Amino acid sequence: MKRKICELLVIFFFYLMQVCVARVIAIADISPNWLIILPVFFGFFCGKNDGMFVGFFSGLMYDLFFSGLFGFTALIYIYIGYFSGFFYQKYEVREILIPLALVLAADFGYGFISYIGNFLLHNRLNVGFFVSRFILPEVVYTAIVSLVIYHLIHYICILTEPGRERKKKGKINEGSI
Repeated sequence: MKRKICELLVIFFFYLMQVCVARVIAIADISPNWLIILPVFFGFFCGKNDGMFVGFFSGLMYDLFFSGLFGFTALIYIYIGYFSGFFYQKYEVREILIPLALVLAADFGYGFISYIGNFLLHNRLNVGFFVSRFILPEVVYTAIVSLVIYHLIHYICILTEPGRERKKKGKINEGSI
């Protein structure tokens, strides 16, 4: 329960970063996608279930205030959290390339799916312009932001680990015997 409340607080904080700070640090009207980082990192650090939980609520926050299609972003973010959870047991904290590649792939995939849903189906066929002008700069900017907050999210996942208290007590009791 402690972990879920902490995850919801982190989602709300990153939503505020998306709304307030992203406009201030935007370069040529391109801002990082703060909310797509969360399902990737929580799926990577905590597993599929936490990745999907964070993905659903991150996507829900995004859909409520930014998207015209309610549930579209939430569904995509759930899949992002789920697929990031495949790498849950196969990581080391020092190894940042896997989560960085996951963020790059997730942001590019989300941008391209959004292009298909919002523009291609409305007969705007200039894919090259959209990818080079909007998707790739956002992917690079989001990757840079994810590098900055990588250790913060990992630290939050460690602090809210469910068996953490029991493990500490077990180690103390074993040492005193």
